[in-house]
Amino acid sequence: MSFQHQFTGRISQNGTNPLSAQRIGTFQNILLLQGPVGPFFAELHQHLRAQGMGVTQVHFNAGDQFFGPRNLTHINLTDGMAAWRRWLVVKLMTGAFDCIILFGADRPAHKAARVLAKTYGVPVIALEEGYIRPGFITLEAGGNNAASPMAGRLPPAGWAAPDTTPVNRFGHSLRWMIGYSAAYYTIRRLFSRDAQPETYHRQALLMKESRAWIRNFARWALAGRAEARLCHRLITQHNGRYFLVPLQVAADSNMADAALGWCSARLIKDSLHSFARHAPSDCQLVFKIHPMERGHNRLTPEIYRQARVLGLEKRVFVIETGSLGELARHAAGMITINSSSGLSAIHHGTPLMVIGRALYAHPRIAHCANGKPDFDNFWTSQFRADAALRTRYLAWLREKTLRPGDFYAPRGRAAACIAVATALGNVVVDTPARWINAKAEVALGR
Repeated sequence: MSFQHQFTGRISQNGTNPLSAQRIGTFQNILLLQGPVGPFFAELHQHLRAQGMGVTQVHFNAGDQFFGPRNLTHINLTDGMAAWRRWLVVKLMTGAFDCIILFGADRPAHKAARVLAKTYGVPVIALEEGYIRPGFITLEAGGNNAASPMAGRLPPAGWAAPDTTPVNRFGHSLRWMIGYSAAYYTIRRLFSRDAQPETYHRQALLMKESRAWIRNFARWALAGRAEARLCHRLITQHNGRYFLVPLQVAADSNMADAALGWCSARLIKDSLHSFARHAPSDCQLVFKIHPMERGHNRLTPEIYRQARVLGLEKRVFVIETGSLGELARHAAGMITINSSSGLSAIHHGTPLMVIGRALYAHPRIAHCANGKPDFDNFWTSQFRADAALRTRYLAWLREKTLRPGDFYAPRGRAAACIAVATALGNVVVDTPARWINAKAEVALGR
């Protein structure tokens, strides 16, 4: 099924469609909000203009301006959230834009934009890192992760998976992402205006952020070999006898409302105490640090301190580098707040507990804790999702939400631009009656 199906409107609780007008179209006026760090949105801006579309890009801070298009239409937002909402309401009411594209649906400025866009019947294309990586970007209608239209759903009866699984290779993007991130946050901190931090999705002090990215690279370079040996030992000597806990980026928007009150520190404390009391004595507990959090991570000493207090110093490990997928493949189970790494556990048939709201939170494929995890019983749980269901689910998710591309590596960025432009040609737009009435009132000067 095409991407078009995801834009077929909103269904009311009684099952009727309250929308009064529908069109399929090539859009004339696109509003680009924040993109991933780096030049991707500037390149997307140019690509869409080359396709004959009008495009306006919003710069929320100096980092956006630095990577934004120099000689193309853009708006520099110099004030805070209240000014942003006022400006966007006027533009949407008067029909200035007929589609919004953004990266990171739960960033503060983007959450406000999504609410207003829904009110005025303007479709939103929400981009995110690929749920399954590398080689894919996520492209959905309205939101991503827990806000995705696919969240909590399974493939419908009768849906058949394609015969082949696409493989896309665009080169390694991590070094590009780290470089762009360092430049973006440095420039944002040095040159943004006083009111602009209200719209930040990640607060960062210049010197602290600079040191963090230097540590990130140093830890990757210096610890890689030693941790590769540790991972090999876990996989070979404790195959199926260790539990994996991927820790998420503290500033990840998934760690806001969708986390249901959980954070990495709470997850570490509660899982360690339960593991000490209830896990089989021959099992290990492995915490995996996110690559983007490696330089910001201050949790490793605390994890080992708590492990010593609980008598677990020989059974608890922290890994900052290496393949999470390979660790997930050989794990006895995975516990996550709502990280997309849960999809790796589903892929490998590893028992999975998801604590918060997540894309894949469904009782047939995961232990869904809904904010109240039962760690004590999870250590001995034998629940594994049915293999055929897992395969169908991941293929369905790939077809409905993923497109070839990468936001950082040059060849991947070019492919992602093509994917977004293609999706725009398949969007079905539903227009609420209240938006039509609002436009009429504006036209009449009311």
